[in-house]
This record gives sequence, structure tokens and C-alpha cells, in this order.
Amino acid sequence: MPLCGWRMEHHERFVYKANSGNPKVELKFFSYAAYRQKVRIERGPQDFRERKKGHNSFFVMRKMLSTEGSVALDRTISVFPEQQMIEPGGELGMISEFPKELSARYRESSRYWPGNSGAIDVRKQEWFSSDDLSFWLRSAWKYIRGKIRPENQEKRLGVEEALAKGIGDCDEFTDLFMTVARMRGIPCRRMTGFFISDEGKHAERHAWAEVLTPEFGWMTVDIALNNIGAHTVNYVV
Repeated sequence: MPLCGWRMEHHERFVYKANSGNPKVELKFFSYAAYRQKVRIERGPQDFRERKKGHNSFFVMRKMLSTEGSVALDRTISVFPEQQMIEPGGELGMISEFPKELSARYRESSRYWPGNSGAIDVRKQEWFSSDDLSFWLRSAWKYIRGKIRPENQEKRLGVEEALAKGIGDCDEFTDLFMTVARMRGIPCRRMTGFFISDEGKHAERHAWAEVLTPEFGWMTVDIALNNIGAHTVNYVV
């Protein structure tokens, strides 16, 4: 099967101004992660060297510059997403199959997914205590879609503000899912990148989640786009 992917053109510029003399600059910025996708640097910015660490790749420049000016960060990158299709109605395993130390590690709270929020009433929901991960995911999807109405936001609201207003975009859907999953001790993590639609004509910044399943490993959960289990070529991490 031939690789299917996208060529991403970036045109950016770093502008600087020093108080005096010639500043010595070390500039580092990240490229696309080699996670769930193959990444190929077609053209990198001038005077930068590519470095890799784990799934991450980044560019580094160290040099003396004039007192003021700009540095071009233009680059061309080809990304080939690796597709994964998991049927959410199938057997995903039991929540009790996760080792206790793993569940404890993923109970971490943050300002965007507060583990002790009084605004979250899921413990009163019968589905919340279910041990069947597939049933739990479908029920969480219905619960979250009933709490937040889709509406684009200028800033990331966080769970409590999103619930109070009853609105949110991909950030709020993802943050609420992260909150209820971590309250239940289900390993999950937030993903960011682009969702590319209209045959590559439109790339929109996007956030979604991944949940760990005992049967298949990490699985895509994108409640904003009504998608559980399908990591398609449209997702770029």
C-alpha cells in the first residue's frame, strides 16, 4: 500500500533586537513528532541542524548575529500518518486490567482537567463505575456531548468554565474527557496537531485524546469530531 500523506510548507521569521554588540543566539524549535506518522524533512531552514530525541525532532541554530535583524525559519516537511482503525463497539478490555501503579500515574490533575472539580458530577452516573472499557467510552461520549455544545473559542477555557457556559471546541471536549478518564483511573493523554480536510485544502489546528486499551494499546478518542477508534490520514500530530 503506497504511503499517503501531506507536504507542509511553513514560512516563519524570528525577529530580534539586541541592546548592543553582536548577540550569540541559540535558537531551538520543534518539528513534527515521529509518532503515529513518518516524517521527512524535505527542506530545512538555513544555518539550522536537525536533532532527534525519542519521537521528537527539532532544529537548532547557534551563531553570532548582528545587533538586530531576523532569521528565516522556512521549511518543507512531508508527513505520512499511520492509520489505525479500532471498532469502539468491540471488546477493548476491562478497566480493572490496568495495573494499579499505571492508573495512579494517570490520575494527575491540571488547571485544564481538575481531578477534584465540584462541577463534575459523573460519580452520580451509573456508567461511570462500569468495568467494561468499551461501554465506558461510549457512555462518556454521550455524557460529554450532553454537557458541551460545539462552539469555537478564542482561548482554551478549561473544564469548569466550559461546563458553566455549556460551550467549547476541541480543547474543551478533550479536556473534559481527560478529566473523567483520569477520575476513573483510565490512562489517557492529550494530543495536538492538525486535522486536514477537503482533500488537503484545509488544515485546522486540533486537539484530541488517546486512551490506553488492554486489547489494542493507545486508541484515538476525538469527541469533538464524533470519532472513537479511528486514527485516519487526516490526523497530523
